[in-house]
Amino acid sequence: MRLALSFLILCPLLYVVHGATNDDVQLLHQLQVQFKQFQSSVKQTVSGLARQMMLQQLFVEERVRSDGSSGVKQIRNNGGGSRPYHYNTYSSHAFLSIHEHSNYDRTVGLGEFIGVLNGVEFRTRHNDFKLRMPSTTKSDYHAMEDIPFPEVPPSVRSKTTVLEQVAEMQQYFKAFRDQNPKLRNYSPYFKPVLCYLEGGWTTDTKKLDEPFHSDRHFIDASSWFDLQQKIQYMSSTGGKNQFENLSYLPTTIVNVTDDGEPVYAQWNYRILCHPIKHDLKLADLKPVDDLSSRMGYYSNRNYSYYTRHSKQVRFTVAPSRGRDYHADDGFGSYDDRRYTFGTMDAIMNEIPGVDNYPGHLTDNSFGLLKHRIDVKNATVLNTARYHRHYKVNRKGAMGLTVRNRGYSDTSLWVAQTKNPKIAKFNVKDCQRNQRTHKMDCINYEARTTYAVPLEIIWLTPLSSWNPYNLRLLSKDYRQFHTVTDGGRNGDLSKAKAFNGTSLQNYYLTPAEFFHGGEANRDPADTARDTVGVLDQHGEVKRVTASGIRIFTPDIPGVGKLRIRYPIAPLHQEGSAAWKNLAAIEDMMMDMNKYSKVFEHKPQIKDLNVHEDAHYKTSTTHSNPPGMHYHDIYLTAEEVKALHNNQTIVSVYTTENNGHQHELELKRDPHRHDLNRLHIVSCDGNTHCWDHHNNNAYIVRT
Repeated sequence: MRLALSFLILCPLLYVVHGATNDDVQLLHQLQVQFKQFQSSVKQTVSGLARQMMLQQLFVEERVRSDGSSGVKQIRNNGGGSRPYHYNTYSSHAFLSIHEHSNYDRTVGLGEFIGVLNGVEFRTRHNDFKLRMPSTTKSDYHAMEDIPFPEVPPSVRSKTTVLEQVAEMQQYFKAFRDQNPKLRNYSPYFKPVLCYLEGGWTTDTKKLDEPFHSDRHFIDASSWFDLQQKIQYMSSTGGKNQFENLSYLPTTIVNVTDDGEPVYAQWNYRILCHPIKHDLKLADLKPVDDLSSRMGYYSNRNYSYYTRHSKQVRFTVAPSRGRDYHADDGFGSYDDRRYTFGTMDAIMNEIPGVDNYPGHLTDNSFGLLKHRIDVKNATVLNTARYHRHYKVNRKGAMGLTVRNRGYSDTSLWVAQTKNPKIAKFNVKDCQRNQRTHKMDCINYEARTTYAVPLEIIWLTPLSSWNPYNLRLLSKDYRQFHTVTDGGRNGDLSKAKAFNGTSLQNYYLTPAEFFHGGEANRDPADTARDTVGVLDQHGEVKRVTASGIRIFTPDIPGVGKLRIRYPIAPLHQEGSAAWKNLAAIEDMMMDMNKYSKVFEHKPQIKDLNVHEDAHYKTSTTHSNPPGMHYHDIYLTAEEVKALHNNQTIVSVYTTENNGHQHELELKRDPHRHDLNRLHIVSCDGNTHCWDHHNNNAYIVRT
């Protein structure tokens, strides 16, 4: 081929310089014809290969679509045991590894996970997203703005002393807990937001686009190719990025041009939030029992305690209106039933796609204009907002007018956009004209993104309340160092207290508002219980973090309140196997209710069941590795063995702050119960290297 190309280039030069015979000209013409034929053959081959690769990707996506629905699938595994449920699924000690960074103003702690959106499977980096929403005024690509925090109630601001403000604010939290507007009109100051996962095929396949800002994490790669190489290496070797800053985001071919050129697209995702306009109450949220997590960590735990206080719990939203709300639980209940358009559909339909809130589009693909299903009158659907059902004005083969996005996806919310940074899919539809008997062809094209809900967060007035009028630095991140300038670390002395507050040291709430330290502390949590901050007069004020929490610390007269409610759908929920397992689980967990479903009515006898036990080490403040503790789970057999004073049991703790311990435990010889155990050795030494004391304490539930 190189020889032929050289000849084609040199022949015209020879003709000009030396002249050429008619035979030379004829030979040149033949070579040119052959080269064009060869070029056409190569183009057809490349085009065919590109189309085959595109079809292979379609096959993979179709297979994933038939295996389940859009949703979350798996988190990183960091432990194990002798049973399958000892290993992480989409949950471990916390659903999607949720944790807290309440020392930041609007950072929400969320770990890595594998997700699926419309058949595209991908893996995120460590997320730790911020409370931001799409722009309300601009349609620019990825234009965003901060979600405003609730205001401080006037009755709180009107109090003359800080302690009086504290007492009044506690009454608002009590009213929120009880959902009692007669005690205080809490609704204007406790605002729910829905945070959601959004993904789509983007057209920029060269420049790596950071999907969303995080105060703590970023994609650690210089380009998409660099990211793919690092993921390939990590996946092939089984390694882990130390700071969890890598994500697997696939590249695909979405089209082949008429010239045979493949058109590539790059998958990307982001996490945003939306202020909910729908009238949502705590009673609309119901916990979902996760047997694998309970068996792995709480096999003998009280279910009521588990649902109230565990980070493992996932929730569902009532289709219309929840009921049976109890303040002690912090959530309600509802009867399971079939439905099509429910509360989550109404909320998701408030959320825009990439065109942001000003966007408005319609979909008339294949001559079927999409309409809303939540109204009786024919109302055209704004397809620039997320939706999973629609109506058409012509009945289908089954006599139905309501249709779903996706073939069998139970949680596929779709939004369309006109932004060219989202990959375009097109199709030509040709139908015979009944009048002219000729084929009329129409080209349809669409750019779409997909989304699923992740969690509902209740914003509270603590984010805005600053009763000590502490100096808050501007949003210019270059000024953060002045808070800690001179070695200030938040201690309670004038010399070491923070010099004001910042968005990374967001401590505004008076320490007196809470009783005790942070609730259900996670090793990934970064906030400290109480810090000292200098006010504008140079006096030290004792304050706590004012950012987003999962649970508040104990509030006097109120208790601990849940603020974050994970509601993400699971990919596996769309599979036939999961649906059958869910039916069996309901039957087994409530045999009286479903006794008529059994072929033979079950006969239940009392069982003598030994209980497992949950302990934890003391909290260490050693740095490194930082403040933390470890959980210890003992089997019923190990608990039974410890009743013998001479018995030593060997166990591993949970992994926290990047490490775990191998412990030898025995019964404390100075006690008559097992509420506290003695640590005989830690990693083969008499004391743990990070200065836990030599006691393990039982966790009461």
